[in-house]
Amino acid sequence: MKIESIADIAKRNIQKWVVTGHFQPGKQIKEEEISQRLGISRPPVREALKMLEAAGLVLRKPRRGVFVPEMTEKDMWEVYTLKATLYEMATDLAMDVISDKELRKLESYVQKMEICVEKEPFNVLRYQDLHKTFHNSIMAIGGNDRLRTFASNLHNQVTPFSYKSLKDKNHLHSSVRYHREIVIAMKNKNRPLACRMMKEHVLNALDVLREMSAQGGQTPAHFRPGKAV
Repeated sequence: MKIESIADIAKRNIQKWVVTGHFQPGKQIKEEEISQRLGISRPPVREALKMLEAAGLVLRKPRRGVFVPEMTEKDMWEVYTLKATLYEMATDLAMDVISDKELRKLESYVQKMEICVEKEPFNVLRYQDLHKTFHNSIMAIGGNDRLRTFASNLHNQVTPFSYKSLKDKNHLHSSVRYHREIVIAMKNKNRPLACRMMKEHVLNALDVLREMSAQGGQTPAHFRPGKAV
C-alpha cells in the first residue's frame, strides 16, 4: 500500500479545491497560503504545484506565479472535440484485444458509478475518479501510450468544468447510461456502436456546458463566449 508523501497530500488537496471550484479559474495559487492552510512547509507545496502543472490542472505564468487555468468557449470546444476523437480511437483499438476479464473489470467500474448516483447528495468526486479510471482502462487496453498521455492531459484541463456539469442530475444519470451502453456494446463485439456511444458521451458533456453557459452563471467563472471554428 502506497504511503502518501506530504507533497502528495498537498497535491490531493489543491486538486480538490481546483476541481470543486473552491479555487476559481483565474485565481492565483500562492504557496504561502496553501502551506498555512495545510500546516506544512512551502517546499512540498511547490513540488505539488509542479506535479499539477505537469498534469495540466494549473498554469504557471512567467514572473507572475501559478494560476487556475481560464477557458473560453473555443478552448472548451477544442478540448472536448479532441477528447471525443481520442476516446473513440482508444475504444476502437481496445475492441481488437479486450478480454472477458477486462470487460468484467469495466463493468465493475460502471456498477460503482451507478452506486454513486443512487441517492442524493451524489458523490460527484468519487464518480469522477471512477469515470477517469474507466476511460484510462480502455486506453491501457488499447495500448497506445501517447494517446493515453494526450487524452489524460486534455481531461485534466477540463476537470473543474466536468465536475460542475456532473452536478446536474440529468447529465449525471445520462453519463451513467452512456457508460453502461458502451460496456454492453463492447461485450456484444459491436465495434461501430461502442465507438459511436463513446464519442457521443464526450460531446454530450460539451453540449451540457454550452447549455449551462447560455442559461447564465451556472458554469465555472471565465467560461467566456468564443467562436468555435
